[in-house]
Amino acid sequence: MSSADVGPAPDVTVVTVTYDAAELVLRCLDSLRAQELGGLRAEVVVVDNSSRDGTADLVARERPDVVLVRSGTNLGFAGGNNVALRHVRSRFVVLLNNDAVAEPDAVRRLVEAMDAAPADVAAMAATVLLADRFRAAAPDDRDVVAGPDGRWVRDPEGDVRLVNSSGNELRTDGYGQDRGWLADAARHAPPREVFGFSGAAAVLRTSALREVGLFDERFFMYYEDTDLSWRLRLAGYRIEHCADVVVHHVHAASSTEGSPFFRFHDTRNRLATLTKNAGAPLALRVIGREVLTTGSLAVRRRRWDLAGPRARALVSWAAMLPHLLTERRRIGRTARTPRRVVERLLVPATAGFGYRA
Repeated sequence: MSSADVGPAPDVTVVTVTYDAAELVLRCLDSLRAQELGGLRAEVVVVDNSSRDGTADLVARERPDVVLVRSGTNLGFAGGNNVALRHVRSRFVVLLNNDAVAEPDAVRRLVEAMDAAPADVAAMAATVLLADRFRAAAPDDRDVVAGPDGRWVRDPEGDVRLVNSSGNELRTDGYGQDRGWLADAARHAPPREVFGFSGAAAVLRTSALREVGLFDERFFMYYEDTDLSWRLRLAGYRIEHCADVVVHHVHAASSTEGSPFFRFHDTRNRLATLTKNAGAPLALRVIGREVLTTGSLAVRRRRWDLAGPRARALVSWAAMLPHLLTERRRIGRTARTPRRVVERLLVPATAGFGYRA
């Protein structure tokens, strides 16, 4: 990061973490090169998580204007971002997935929105749309996706854009979800206030990060943004949605939804997030239910494909408990907002369309 530590501080630092995604990250960087900054000084930092496909060399060759950090190991989303966040000198930092493409005014609008926001706003989530286009599904269509506004099929000529996220919500059953998942973007008009930001595309206030800490690197990936959002909330900060900032996201391009890898990290990190941040009644209720559900899947239903990753997640969560409980005590000592007050922001656990990105 030596080239990032000399000269005048930029107004904003844009961080993207990549792993074995050469073509995706170049498209992402092309969108950042095309940003209309309006005089802002921006610095782009790419953290390569020890890619095996030549991503780092390609970025170094094709984009010498960015700061490239080569990690010797795969640190995941959490650790990869922290490599850059530890050295950020700008007032604001924008996180952008390597499989996302930002509209030309995205960075400028995020900075302007944060500049205009009260000091207790620590982060703003962008509007993240699915990169695919859709049309209304016909009765005989296959591969239909169902959202709150209708049923859709992918169509390159379609005129419908679906929402990936307008920030992260937390449900009363302890699950996180993308707000607006699969909603028609033309009809999605949520409140400005949102529980948390999505790491796919958001701007954060650097001073707030210095106060509450960075991502928990033990998470590797999934729920690390919800955990950090919750810690910001407990510290007295708020998080908002910047509706007019649009990013297009290739959903789950970096990992496979429903895979054992996903199920393991999603389950373990959900429990870890609750252990650190939730009030005891909520945390104990969710953890107890997870133990019972995993046992039922294994013993009664014999669904080893589902029970296996969840059982491994419970074992890993138990191994993390000393760290999690230490963090819980630390967070509690410094909290300016009681846990019960933050939990008023939780949304009902309905059989809706939420999905944890």
